[in-house]
Amino acid sequence: MDQFSTLNSFTLQVAVTFIAWYFVSSASSIVNKITLQSYPYPVTVALMSLCYVELCSVPVFRLWRIKQPSISNYYLIYYIIPISFGKVIAVVSAYVSVWRVSVSYVQTVKATMPLFAVFSARIILKERQSKHVYLSLIPIIIGVAIATFTELSFDLGGLLSALLSTGIYAMLNVFVKKVLEGTDIHPLHLLALNSRIAAILLFPVWCLRDGLLFWRGVELTKNQSSPHEPTFVVFLLLSGTLSFLQNLCAFILIHRLSALSYAVANAAKRITVISASLITLRNPVTPANVFGMFLSIFGVFLYNRAKQCEKKCRVLPKSQTELTISNTSSVFLNGSAIYNDRLTPEIPSIDLVQMICCCPKLFLRWAVVAIFVAVLICLFAGHPDIR
Repeated sequence: MDQFSTLNSFTLQVAVTFIAWYFVSSASSIVNKITLQSYPYPVTVALMSLCYVELCSVPVFRLWRIKQPSISNYYLIYYIIPISFGKVIAVVSAYVSVWRVSVSYVQTVKATMPLFAVFSARIILKERQSKHVYLSLIPIIIGVAIATFTELSFDLGGLLSALLSTGIYAMLNVFVKKVLEGTDIHPLHLLALNSRIAAILLFPVWCLRDGLLFWRGVELTKNQSSPHEPTFVVFLLLSGTLSFLQNLCAFILIHRLSALSYAVANAAKRITVISASLITLRNPVTPANVFGMFLSIFGVFLYNRAKQCEKKCRVLPKSQTELTISNTSSVFLNGSAIYNDRLTPEIPSIDLVQMICCCPKLFLRWAVVAIFVAVLICLFAGHPDIR
């Protein structure tokens, strides 16, 4: 009886998390699109989303009692800082793509992640994949090509931004996995640390591009909304919150489902986001366009299935680019899951560099808070816009 009750409780928790994940993911994509349509400042949205990961992670760490990690100078200098730099480019490119093209098309282009993952593994790690893995890439390529040629709101800048973001995330996944395998850092801590450093790296760019513009006053075109409106701040806060909750729901599910179940759920989530955006935003699509979208998503499912079969058949140690390993910990780079088989809670010795980089009461965390406040000051205290 107790076992049956436990099973029902587990099923209920997973079902609720599924619903929350699908809803939050759809809402996040729609809110980002609405925000950038009215307020075309992708760098500002990207900066605030990075800050929000850091700010929202603090209560999660305390609630789940996740211990503070320590990272050697080697991993900090040669892995984490370069990963954070790459994340800056990837996050900004992702928001530029949402601004320039439809949500449904962005989600379709994101389906090329396996293609970039295989390419990165071949170039960086000199790894070869199985024949089934290579064959699974064919429907992805064909699906994205069909969606591109039939996209009514096609924009080359949006396509290149989406491809750049997806490609960088695929490459970063390889290095993130190396950090997770070589250190004892918790995946959520790594996500927060990368976001923390990325926000600091992006801040000077924001100051030169959007910060000075907001402070001096924006020359608005007809029907363009002012960034000094409180609505913009509300959208920024909502976008950051939804983005963090999306990663949190995915993190919970990855610990409760098998890798294949999660892959199926992730494909279904992408379909849900596309459908919700088409219904809500009403961007025009053709039957061929829809077919291309779903074909690419089906290709992603085949890729995950092929990787699972490859994992079961392999006797030697696993490939560093296997992104579908069950019963492991994960970290998310804008929705991309990376898994860590070995995760111990022990804290190694901490030196001065680690205290600066990881301690929640010291420099970097408060720097993110200062950046967050600086953006709000520019939005609320800037000069009136010029009509």
